[in-house]
Amino acid sequence: MKKIFDREKILQFVNKQEWPNLIEVFKDNDTYDSICSDTVLMPIIDQYFLTELLSSSNLNNDPAYKHYLEQFSILHSNRKFKFNLKEDDYKKLIVKIVEVEKSLDYAYKYAVLFPEELICKQIIQQYNELLSQYVEHSQEGEIQVTENKNVRKIDARIGLFKSRQEYQFYRSTIEVFPNFLVIPNVALSAIINFALVKDDLKKEEKSYFFKALIDCAVIDTEDNFKPIRLIELDSIYHDNEDQLLRDQMKDNILAIAGQKLIRVRCALFKEGETDFTKLIRETLK
Repeated sequence: MKKIFDREKILQFVNKQEWPNLIEVFKDNDTYDSICSDTVLMPIIDQYFLTELLSSSNLNNDPAYKHYLEQFSILHSNRKFKFNLKEDDYKKLIVKIVEVEKSLDYAYKYAVLFPEELICKQIIQQYNELLSQYVEHSQEGEIQVTENKNVRKIDARIGLFKSRQEYQFYRSTIEVFPNFLVIPNVALSAIINFALVKDDLKKEEKSYFFKALIDCAVIDTEDNFKPIRLIELDSIYHDNEDQLLRDQMKDNILAIAGQKLIRVRCALFKEGETDFTKLIRETLK
């Protein structure tokens, strides 16, 4: 038995662009079968449905427009629904989705369905330009190596050390701890388990936790690369109010984490690593 439907209401849905209602109608396979066999309704839908759906005014009038397009695409491509568009109409639908989709990843997903269409070609090209480039090597069957593309001719690198003094202190630390790995400017979040301390941190400390760096961390490579010494090299830069606040937060975070933070400050900077080496041997070794 054919399912009874209201012909005038369905025509009204198309005319007034009531896409959510029309989607629900087309989801019902029995109703859709009845519509397809209606010699009056079906030709009208064939003639006006896609024209109204792809009208440019829809994008401006309804923020959910892209969602409706995708729903009709699913109705067409999902085998559990009988709703079916002519191949050329389906192509127009997909091209429209590609045009209005702001996410390149999602646009690419639809563009590959009709790669010969101009807008689809453009999206595919943009997507491929952002992909990493494969690097040829002798073990390609087992190991994949890629490198980024579109590398600009500019050198924006900076050194890890903010001053000559920091570099000399680092060199001295390496000399005192030759069997350990010494890392400068290591992220606090890389060496402290946030989950174990977060409940005891203030709101501002939780935020700062993921921004803070430790000037120098001595790492035990034989103990899962855990730090054994954490050192800050202070200067007059640490005397301003904002930096003092950050230093206090860093001290407190590490205290809560059960770790000592040693702060070193020179009254007078002298060239050479001898004084630093002597200091580290006496206080940290």
